[in-house]
Amino acid sequence: HHRQALFSLALSLVLGGALGNLIDRVRWGYVVDFLDFFYGSTHWPAFNVADMAITGGVMLLILDSLRQSRDKKS
Repeated sequence: HHRQALFSLALSLVLGGALGNLIDRVRWGYVVDFLDFFYGSTHWPAFNVADMAITGGVMLLILDSLRQSRDKKS
């Protein structure tokens, strides 16, 4: 996929995030979530950088898929 930069970046983010969570799971027995936000009395679920990489990678995969399907139609 050397000509598909967006796909390659997205896949790298997903795999890197999964590897980061796997390392935490093997090393500590659980995933360390250290970003925890509150807005008033509302609590946002805790997450970490690996979770952000996975989420961002999946969003880029969806974007790449939509872009490719649009390009095939034209």
